Amino acid sequence: MSKLSFTMREVTEKREKKIKKGSIYDPIIDKYLESRHGLVEIEVEEKKASYVVGMLKKRIKIRHLEIMASNVDDVVYLEKASE
Repeated sequence: MSKLSFTMREVTEKREKKIKKGSIYDPIIDKYLESRHGLVEIEVEEKKASYVVGMLKKRIKIRHLEIMASNVDDVVYLEKASE
């Protein structure tokens, strides 16, 4: 049986979890917002459209934005949410 090497020390509090502040998909959303276009088509190399839409929708929800992500076949769209 192999031996396990470890250290132990007393602490007064737990470390704070480092939270990633952003996503690789945020620049897509930011560029869309800056463009002021109503409807845009997005192409992301080496990613399926359905996956990109899922990630964009997640970021849109987290950021509380009034835009929508959708796909038709292999094309991703970003557009302003209808009021």
